[in-house]
Amino acid sequence: MSKFEEQFVKSRVKLLKNSPFFGTILLHTEYKIDESIETAATDGTTLLLNEEWMCKQTEEHFSGVLLHEVLHMALNHVERTLDLDDLMIANIAADIVVNGIIKDNKISLPKEAIFDDDLKHLGVREIYSIIKQKQKENKNHIQDKYGDGDVNECLQKSAKSEGTSQREANSEKWKNIINKAKTISKMKQAGVKGSGLARIFKELLEPTINWRDALYKYITQSRADFEGYDRRFIHDGMYIDDVGGNKVHVAAFVDTSGSVDEELLQNFLSELFFAINSTRGTTGYLYYFDTELYPQGNIEDLDGVPKPVGLGGTSFVPIMKELNKISSENSHTNTVGIIYTDGFAPMTWEEPETPLLWCISPGGIKEENIKYGDVVRIEK
Repeated sequence: MSKFEEQFVKSRVKLLKNSPFFGTILLHTEYKIDESIETAATDGTTLLLNEEWMCKQTEEHFSGVLLHEVLHMALNHVERTLDLDDLMIANIAADIVVNGIIKDNKISLPKEAIFDDDLKHLGVREIYSIIKQKQKENKNHIQDKYGDGDVNECLQKSAKSEGTSQREANSEKWKNIINKAKTISKMKQAGVKGSGLARIFKELLEPTINWRDALYKYITQSRADFEGYDRRFIHDGMYIDDVGGNKVHVAAFVDTSGSVDEELLQNFLSELFFAINSTRGTTGYLYYFDTELYPQGNIEDLDGVPKPVGLGGTSFVPIMKELNKISSENSHTNTVGIIYTDGFAPMTWEEPETPLLWCISPGGIKEENIKYGDVVRIEK
């Protein structure tokens, strides 16, 4: 048995004894020696380890590094960051999540590891958004905040070449592993520390349709999805086919009639703007509407959220005409429509030529009353 294999087995046994939850997860993880990796990484399904670098680690750090990569896999970080355009920031955000969990459980990591106690309780995409904004405001933010920490590409993007069924199967596998780990940990009365961990695993094992995730997945693209046959995700089990090409234009229509909550509208637009501006190959145009359309401009060019105009009644007919017009004028770009509304207006129009997502505000129309498109409910 080589030095590496001996240390790997020792780490697995130690984690099983001291932290059955983490040890069980590691027990079900495959690894591969890969000298092209500078330190350690994961492609979402396999641990990729540089044997020479790993053997230089102390016993405590060896275990910490393994756990670091395993948590990236268990928390589906490769899939969750697949569409983000800044890989370095995506890696930092994912590291803050997993290193916070490891730190809370008193497991040691190498000194280069990145920590941020102010952000560790958030999800990876939330952290990404915050760091990207701060980096935009101050180009030295990452260096000032995290120094020369480990910001190499530990999340390997080979997952982009995987098909939808492969990614779904991998996600289901990890849910089963986590359930098994929870059961064993409970039997041994050895819980896992860290409030963020419980929240994140609950989301993985008891998924609900989070409107922010639905919005992101609807308007962001994985380049692999546009090769061969094309697919645009909304959430697990829901997708829109046949939107080929490699560019996406989002036509966003926001109901400004008096029945829409202004604070929630601001939150929705902030999420929409971030999703479009942070995704390669995606453009957007914002319209306010009541019984008419009020064009506001290209989303990527807007300086903040425009003040709502309109405030009259509601009609969807102008939207459908505009969507068909955009689609016919931009045949080389995939146009998708997003409508933010309570939905209370006559639906007397024909099915549009473009995919359509209805974002229904609290107290809005029931899904079964919407004739065409997919629906996600916006919650406060």
